[in-house]
Amino acid sequence: MGLDEARWPHFERRAGETLRVALERSLRDAIGSGALRPSVRLPSSRALAAQLGVSRGVASDAYEQLAAQGFLINRVKAAPVVGGMARSSAPPPPRKVARPARIDLTANTPDVSLFPVRRWTAALLDAIRTSPVAAYDYGASRGEQELREVLASHLGLTRGVVADPERIVIVNGAAQGVDLLARVLAGTGARRVAVEDPSLDSQPQRIRLSGLDAVGQQVDGDGLVVEGLVADAVLVTPAHQFPTGAVLSGLRRRKLLEWARGRDALVIEDDYDAEFRYDREPVRALQGLDPGSVVYLGTASKTLAPALRLAWLVLPHWLADEAERIKHLLDVCSPALEQRALARFIRSGDYNRHVRRMRVVYRRRRDALLEAIVRYLPGVAVEGVAAGMHVLVRLPGNCNDQAVAAAAEADGVRVAPLSRFSISRPAAPGLVIGYGRVSGPALEGAVATLARVIARTA
Repeated sequence: MGLDEARWPHFERRAGETLRVALERSLRDAIGSGALRPSVRLPSSRALAAQLGVSRGVASDAYEQLAAQGFLINRVKAAPVVGGMARSSAPPPPRKVARPARIDLTANTPDVSLFPVRRWTAALLDAIRTSPVAAYDYGASRGEQELREVLASHLGLTRGVVADPERIVIVNGAAQGVDLLARVLAGTGARRVAVEDPSLDSQPQRIRLSGLDAVGQQVDGDGLVVEGLVADAVLVTPAHQFPTGAVLSGLRRRKLLEWARGRDALVIEDDYDAEFRYDREPVRALQGLDPGSVVYLGTASKTLAPALRLAWLVLPHWLADEAERIKHLLDVCSPALEQRALARFIRSGDYNRHVRRMRVVYRRRRDALLEAIVRYLPGVAVEGVAAGMHVLVRLPGNCNDQAVAAAAEADGVRVAPLSRFSISRPAAPGLVIGYGRVSGPALEGAVATLARVIARTA
């Protein structure tokens, strides 16, 4: 089957294109759209050049480029034909993109509009100016020595972490930290990792990607329930449990560490937002009580910005080398200049100043949220200590929290149902309300909307 002149695809040269590039693009677009179907015979290069008013060399070059890419099949002493890879049988479905919410109450999202751009830029420029040429090469898989030393001192002072720089591994966000630890555990022969139930829904998914079994372990007002815990490792958020907001009690802390030592198991402490406690000093890190049984996972995503992708693991000595090896296999190293900038940012005191500033901001927003809840949702229970960037609101028993969240989304307010975070047991209906990015007036409007939605759906 040949191609006559009337069916020839439109040929138009765009600004900056050579004739050959323009012709190649036009043919490729026609093949990709299905205008030129597989097995269609094209004009010879001589005939094509005559039809389009270009040189034969331009036509020949375009044909050769498309043949090299698999779009055409060149034939000896015959015109080329369109190849079989021309077009899939059906175009891919359009990607669904969620509309931005009028008011976004997603939990654990920091206010990045308050990121200290000027001070961070100064730290980053200083790192660029003063770092040796070697800093632009592949870096240490464990992380930049400068940052690991600064973190060892900082974490000891602020969180009570026992942190030798040689036992710190820098990772690209807490998500990579969990993934790396799951791979380490799988390599040791571990099979079962317990996670708090409810907990962040992506955590068990990451654990299962490494072939491990992720199981839920009940949480109550004192944090993780240790009784009945059967696992090779457990992932906990002891300073501020997500999403319930509970703090692991002193008794539970002792029981958990005794459990870990008795079973030769590992405790993974996700200390995601402990810097933000508003009614008292935050409880010290669990790792400081038993550095040999606990991995400490910290991050700059909540205190500074998620886009920095800077987090750290403080590991028992017997896991540090293996964690470094797997980090190297995953992506060799984390970006060196950003690590050096963070070291300067912490050492200068800018990090602590920013945390103090954000602590005031988030406390005011939490207070405004609670006042709005009292006004528009009197009688509902609000759970969680005065910390972090979210609260848990319990709904009446006849409510379907997923239906409430969907109706609120339709009204422009995005909020998460508690049931989304349930692992293995159904949770009583509730809403996990984040206030990190929403100011007082908007919070009041959001709660008023939620009250109307709850009244409609109850």
